[in-house]
Amino acid sequence: MKPEDSALLRHAVNKLNEDIAKGSFAKEDKDEVESALFVAMNEAIDLANELTPEDHNWFLREIEKRRRVRKKMMTKIRRTHLRRWGRGLILFDETLTASEVLNAAIEHTIGTWSLEHQESIPKEALLGVQDALGGKALKCLLLLSLHSRACSISNEIRLLSEHGFPEAVRARTRSLHELAVITLALSLQGPVTTNVSDRYGAWTVAEARKAARTVEAQGGTPEPLEESEAEIERRAEAAWGSDFFRQNGWAAPLFPGRRPPIPFAEIEKLVGMEHMRGYYMDGNDAIHAGPSALVNRLQLRNGSAFSTVSEVQHQTIRHFMAVAVIALSDVGAGACKAVASLTGDFDLLCGVKVVRDAEDRAVSEFKSDGMRA
Repeated sequence: MKPEDSALLRHAVNKLNEDIAKGSFAKEDKDEVESALFVAMNEAIDLANELTPEDHNWFLREIEKRRRVRKKMMTKIRRTHLRRWGRGLILFDETLTASEVLNAAIEHTIGTWSLEHQESIPKEALLGVQDALGGKALKCLLLLSLHSRACSISNEIRLLSEHGFPEAVRARTRSLHELAVITLALSLQGPVTTNVSDRYGAWTVAEARKAARTVEAQGGTPEPLEESEAEIERRAEAAWGSDFFRQNGWAAPLFPGRRPPIPFAEIEKLVGMEHMRGYYMDGNDAIHAGPSALVNRLQLRNGSAFSTVSEVQHQTIRHFMAVAVIALSDVGAGACKAVASLTGDFDLLCGVKVVRDAEDRAVSEFKSDGMRA
């Protein structure tokens, strides 16, 4: 189509000429003309159903056709995944179910311990008193929360895998990897030591500072901290200095003699998770708009260059579901060991064995490449 044949452009140009005739601006003023044309084109778009009724109705018909195609395609993709990975998905479910039971057991253990040791978990201990932020109670709650989130994310990965959303699977597995690294970091100095978890629990104020700077940079006024948050911020800076608020300042005790910033990759290496770095970077590509990830999506099939719907990627399921189930098991084991040591309930650790057995079965299935014909 030639530009002069466009009904939308014709409407916008006519509107522009009207504004020039009224003396709103001169046609020599390029900035004003471009701005007015942009506004006029938006107005034309809002009237598209009246200005180009045939094109508008074509889109409506195509949408209805596409809806039927999508439904058939997504059903076929799910069926393909179930045929190849049905056994693996079931074994993944078993690991996830075992992990959820372990999470409930960890929560029960923490609750029982709290009731028996009221002095161990006063509200002030969580807010920071006597230059100590957190303590054993906060460490237990942080580990419980990390494991709970790992279970939730694993549920998402399970659903996304079955229905054929490989980029989302990689992205959420990246999040699971981060949870595993942080869980290991909180317990690296021993389950009873709390100086890292104290700082991690208080690091919410560092995140709040970062958010406030973003709002200020945009000309806004940040919301003031609540009284308890302001108290944590004051005590954190008094105890640990302003470096605490820099990148991953919570992890500083793990790097004696070093001042933040501390890159996440160095924490990852310290806790022995660098061998999973490749999967983490692949997850980064799935999240960010990097050119490599964009170019690699070129497929030239099903009548389009780039997929816009779910798709079959057997190797993504094979590798990333195995990585996910390993990470989920690692987070559970880390949380369980620390909570057992902190509370004295070492029989809780039998749950780690159950989850690991389920993990081994699932990983073995994904390594075997599923139920291939």
